[in-house]
Amino acid sequence: MIESSAYDAALAARLACMPGGVCAAENWLLLHANDALRDILEIRRDARLPSAALSRWLGQGVVEGFHEAGDVAGAPGAQGRMIFRHPRGASYLLYWWGEVSREHGPVRCFTVYEIPLDELDQTARLSWRELDSVLEFIHDGIWVIDAEGVTRRVNRAMERIAGIRAEEVVGRHVTEPLREGRFKTCVTLRALKSRHTVTLFDDYSNGKRCLNTSTPVFDENGKVWRVIAAIRDVTELETLQKRLSNLEVEAMAYKLRAQGLESEANSGLVGQSLLLHRVRQDLVKAAHSDAVTLILGETGTGKSMAAKIIHDMSARAEKPFVVVNCGAMPPALMESELFGYEGGAFTGAARGGKPGMLELASGGTLLLDEIGELSLAMQVKLLHVLDGQSFYRVGGTRPITVDTRVVAATNKPLEKMVARGQFREDLFYRLRVLHVSMPPLRERKNDILLLAWHFLRKLSEESGAEKHLDPRTEQLFLAYGWPGNVRELQSVIQSLVTLTEADNITPDDLPSYMREATDGPRAPRPEQSLTQAVEALEKSMLETALAEAGSTYKAARRLGISQSSVVRKAKKYGIPAAGEARGAATPGEPDPAGDAPALEMS
Repeated sequence: MIESSAYDAALAARLACMPGGVCAAENWLLLHANDALRDILEIRRDARLPSAALSRWLGQGVVEGFHEAGDVAGAPGAQGRMIFRHPRGASYLLYWWGEVSREHGPVRCFTVYEIPLDELDQTARLSWRELDSVLEFIHDGIWVIDAEGVTRRVNRAMERIAGIRAEEVVGRHVTEPLREGRFKTCVTLRALKSRHTVTLFDDYSNGKRCLNTSTPVFDENGKVWRVIAAIRDVTELETLQKRLSNLEVEAMAYKLRAQGLESEANSGLVGQSLLLHRVRQDLVKAAHSDAVTLILGETGTGKSMAAKIIHDMSARAEKPFVVVNCGAMPPALMESELFGYEGGAFTGAARGGKPGMLELASGGTLLLDEIGELSLAMQVKLLHVLDGQSFYRVGGTRPITVDTRVVAATNKPLEKMVARGQFREDLFYRLRVLHVSMPPLRERKNDILLLAWHFLRKLSEESGAEKHLDPRTEQLFLAYGWPGNVRELQSVIQSLVTLTEADNITPDDLPSYMREATDGPRAPRPEQSLTQAVEALEKSMLETALAEAGSTYKAARRLGISQSSVVRKAKKYGIPAAGEARGAATPGEPDPAGDAPALEMS
């Protein structure tokens, strides 16, 4: 018969080998763990007990079976068990029961048993590892919470997207990172409470914008077991979209060059301003659609050119591009020109009739330029065509249906005209399915000189003259308001190239209205001879070149003369040629104008 003390000692030793502990019933926070449980959780026996150790350990694996009994003795979830598979391959049976504690509230006492793996279970273990690898290497972020809202798992992609580490959030309630400002919306918690899939945009503290789709997973009893969130970083998609847009713009340029349309397109699309970049993007979007497009802008901003670019970039590029100027067409002739007419429809009508512009543009694009000038009666008939209805030629009885893409353009304020009853409201909204706004040149300051240089180069090549703009002229170009926009700028450059005799275009060569509009200071006209004026200019240029270049050699290269000439003229005007020996060329460097270096002896 075993003595009582020996029995108690043997029992205590056996119980010590059984992993077990006490945790809070609501959130699995660990309150007590014996040494055997510490070994499983990898906690040193002499270390302080981390309260999140159990929930973090459970979050690393997957629960393969779960059962929770009813309420016993007032303790929620008083009894239950689960089969838990750890990523390292071991499986455990966790059994718990409830007990009320005044100090800590409802608690769970639990034990953990390791389930031995036989040969047949090796396949299941390999499947788990394969699934874990897929989860870790998937590009989208994965965030998993349990029924209590405690984070169980985040993958590597989630760490990258949110700028977090798994150990910072696993085992903690999902609202804690929310309170810390790591993200603005707790989508997983919404899915947990609503018990259905929730999809929302979420902004993270590192500046990334993500699309979060959270889906609840239910157990065999219909309770939410897990919520799995798939998070996609849409900032990457936005970046890719911008790159794609830029590539489309480049493709547009190459296509225009291939079709010999470079000069026409560049006449208004030269520039690097943000406004012009947006116009290019709008043109690309409009070209990819067959919807009615309205182009707005002041006179001379390039509305007709924009319509042609839309056509040339579209799938209709090989079909006709027909232009109707609604302002230049008499109202009495507009209907017959737009819809066509049958023979004998009116006095002077051709015997065989004539197709209208809508028919001629079938399969292609019809530009209704200056649409604001269209009469109210014609606006009604045009609206029917835009709504997909058939039309009749003047004097005809056969309905006609065409496949024509309509683009309209105007410099009129259509919204104000609608308010005044001068333009039909229904037609206005029908035209404005897509719209492109052509900015005035005065709002594209950074593009003015680029356009001027472009026109100047083109016209100089045609005329055979080498013209360039004086810096003072360029300043006046920037100060001028350009009410006629790009068209006015092109006309001014053409006039200057044609009428200016000198190669350097100065402010005096500009039209008087431009000089008066800018109110810029004009160069004084001193009372001096031509020789004195030339010498004064020569001295000024020489002083500037020597001061900025720092040597007679560099100053000579800048002025396009020989170094000896620089030395000689500096002595003539009493300008100190500092920086190198007077008249000596820099060793190893040729004389800029090809003259032999001159050595002046004192």
